[in-house]
Amino acid sequence: MAGDLEQILAVHNGWYDANVGLIADRMLPYFPEGDGYHQFNLNGHTYQGVLDKHRLWLNLPALGVNITAIKDVVGPDVQVFGDVAVLTAEGTCDLVMPGPDGKPGDAVATPFRATEVYRRDDGNGKPAWRIWHMHCSIQDQQMPKYGTE
Repeated sequence: MAGDLEQILAVHNGWYDANVGLIADRMLPYFPEGDGYHQFNLNGHTYQGVLDKHRLWLNLPALGVNITAIKDVVGPDVQVFGDVAVLTAEGTCDLVMPGPDGKPGDAVATPFRATEVYRRDDGNGKPAWRIWHMHCSIQDQQMPKYGTE
């Protein structure tokens, strides 16, 4: 369908913008309503449904966690298959974590990889692109890419 790539990128970029400041209500429009959303989060936990993830975002600031910036550095690469699409990207986010005293520390550039699975369904059957699954992981480059090389 014409405009799919632009619509998907608008959701992806809007989702990234919503990360800055971790304001929970800003993320809601990028995911389907109901319990269909599924995420393997950067924190190691799994979230089922947008309100489950919303609950995390409501609580993170109380711990001193924040994201002050986020951007793609490789990609995004988008492949569309009818009413389903897959987006892959490598990015960096400036992540604030609490220090030993419990107060927010300095923002640290944190490289990550993300896979986003989109469906043209808002969770209520309307044809609007939403992120239905996301897998995010920290890039750990301690081991050489090809093992011994």
